[in-house]
Parts: sequence; structure tokens; C-alpha cells
Amino acid sequence: MAIIAGIAFVCLGASCAATGIFLVHREIAAVNRRVPDAEHISYSFMYPGKMQEIKAEYKRLYPTGKIETWRLRVQIAMFAFLAVVAIFLGFFR
Repeated sequence: MAIIAGIAFVCLGASCAATGIFLVHREIAAVNRRVPDAEHISYSFMYPGKMQEIKAEYKRLYPTGKIETWRLRVQIAMFAFLAVVAIFLGFFR
């Protein structure tokens, strides 16, 4: 039974990860619509510094934008689901 629950939580975590990636791409698209072509942000090669740049630009251009908030919520849910998977599969015993 624990294996089935673990697999279900892995699927939930993976779907949160996919949704988070989609929301990051929406943020980049929103920022790229508002900045000149020379300042466009690339969609590839995500790393922490680039994510900070995307977040800062999005907040600057869209102070009341909701995409950043939803992306953060989805990422928190992803880590929570993966923590539950670890518990169900016995990694903390």
C-alpha cells in the first residue's frame, strides 16, 4: 500500500514540477513582451541567478502579477509531495 501511495505522490510532485516549468515560461514571455529585443530573456538553461533575474524583472514590470505567486506555491507543493514520498518509502527511518 505504501508503494502505491508513494507512486501517487511522485506523480503529484512531477505534475507540480511540470506546472512550475510552464509558469516560469509564462513569466519569461510576459517579461519579453515588455522589454526591448536586446534585453529578452532566453527560455533555456535555467539556473538560480537567471531565476532571480526573471523574478526581479517580472515584479518590476508587473507589480500586481500573480504568476510569480502561483509558481512559488506550486514549487512548495512539489517539494512537499516529494517529502511525503520519502516518508512513505521509508527514507527517514
